[in-house]
Amino acid sequence: MMNKFKRIVFPTDFGETAQSALRVAGSMAAYYRAQLDIVSVVDSTVYAYAGYPFATLAADLMKSAEEQLNKLKLPEEAKGVEVKRFVLSGNAAHEIADHAQRHSADLICMSTHARGAIGRFFLGSVADKVLHIAPCPVLVLRKPEGIAKAHASAARKDEKPFRKILFPTDFSPTANLALRRAIALTEDYDAELVVLHIVDDSLISTHVESERDIILKGLREHALAEMKAGLPAELVENFHTIGVVKRGDPTKVIPAYAESNHCDLIVMGSHGRTGLGRVLLGSVADKVVRNAKCPVFIERAKQSIEMQSEMAKKAQKLGAKILAKGKGVLKSGAAGSSGRNDAIKPMRSGPRT
Repeated sequence: MMNKFKRIVFPTDFGETAQSALRVAGSMAAYYRAQLDIVSVVDSTVYAYAGYPFATLAADLMKSAEEQLNKLKLPEEAKGVEVKRFVLSGNAAHEIADHAQRHSADLICMSTHARGAIGRFFLGSVADKVLHIAPCPVLVLRKPEGIAKAHASAARKDEKPFRKILFPTDFSPTANLALRRAIALTEDYDAELVVLHIVDDSLISTHVESERDIILKGLREHALAEMKAGLPAELVENFHTIGVVKRGDPTKVIPAYAESNHCDLIVMGSHGRTGLGRVLLGSVADKVVRNAKCPVFIERAKQSIEMQSEMAKKAQKLGAKILAKGKGVLKSGAAGSSGRNDAIKPMRSGPRT
């Protein structure tokens, strides 16, 4: 395994959509033999109203959340996974990010459209804020019901849930970091990798068709050259099976390409120089997260140099495998789950540092 996911955080509000997302989070935790933190956040100020004692309201909401968390049934996908449950109080987005920071989580796996009564932090702003402030990568599940079914179907067929991974790039340093993550996920899930760059033709000022064609041809050639330069040398040998350049609006082309080419996962950076990942600011990444039908893995800009170095060293191994097989598919052995099912009780998050 190239990725070292040892602790995965899953926020929930107990809605049906969140339960579907839990199946995906449980599946990943089992695959990586990671601990799964199931987190419920109670923001009592959202429910405060005149005439009701605030302290009593907060206590009632916390009690209700703890009861629901204690009763929460783990899906079959989480069998053998070590699970811990936490009830937090405060601003939902900040509490989720703080929990991940305090407990050195490696990944936050969350849905964007949960509909439960407690927390309701997936209906827009809070999910966006988590993407913006998370100290670790975030896997966003926009339609977890379908994704959970796909994971279950793959498991029954002894297949991997992510078979084709799309990596959109703007050639920024953060995009390069996300590329290493995409390579690692491709290796881990025995998947095919596609590297995509979009030439935004709306930025071309001339309306003369012949001139536009010349400019677009030059931009495409430049993009392909830069794409090759950014790939590990071992992968360039099979660049014709990996690299793709398209034209149009990136916010539309990326989700459309992922859907039409049956990609199971999109991996992208969070602070690209062209706005590829400036989540919350009307950026490409924000709209991709909202429009993509498959999961989107957002790689945070502030990642350790150690991880980058490790990913780079592994690229040589990947290149050798590709050359041996003669195609752009990266292979890896399967990983089982030998985690344990401990007795679990609801708990509040540990002290802040």
